[in-house]
Amino acid sequence: MSQSMQKALKTAYEAEKEGLRSYLKFAKETTVASGKNMFLQLALDEVDHMDMIEKYMDNLLAGKKFEPVKVPKARISEFMPKVSDASRTKTEKSTVSDETALKIALAHEEKACAFYKEEAEKTEDAELKAFFLKLSEVEMKHRDIIQAELDFMAQDGFWFDAMEFSLEK
Repeated sequence: MSQSMQKALKTAYEAEKEGLRSYLKFAKETTVASGKNMFLQLALDEVDHMDMIEKYMDNLLAGKKFEPVKVPKARISEFMPKVSDASRTKTEKSTVSDETALKIALAHEEKACAFYKEEAEKTEDAELKAFFLKLSEVEMKHRDIIQAELDFMAQDGFWFDAMEFSLEK
């Protein structure tokens, strides 16, 4: 494995770890139960990404081929906001506003998506390129979930109590 490939994978791992920390912090501090659930799910997804990156590095070092992991659709769409959801009630006072936490999370996901796309463009290894593109795709879905939460808070993205788009394909 090349030095630049190792560096890219290590950077990716550290970025996922930082995302995990942030999402756990936001889950603890947010005042809305559905927001807590969303941040906890995003944190769990970051753990999954860390595992994927770690397995990829282990397989490369051992000279084995990496078997991609599929992310189930239900996990992605499960946390889309519902207008009449009772879990949107306030739970406790936080030190960071829910909107601020979501905006920070949105920026994190956009940065992660861009990083993975850039790394995919840099490598000539088809397997690694596909791996980074898959991670970029998952981060973009996270970004869409967070944006939907922000839109819900601003009462955007819904028309007559129905979602205008879906992340399911």
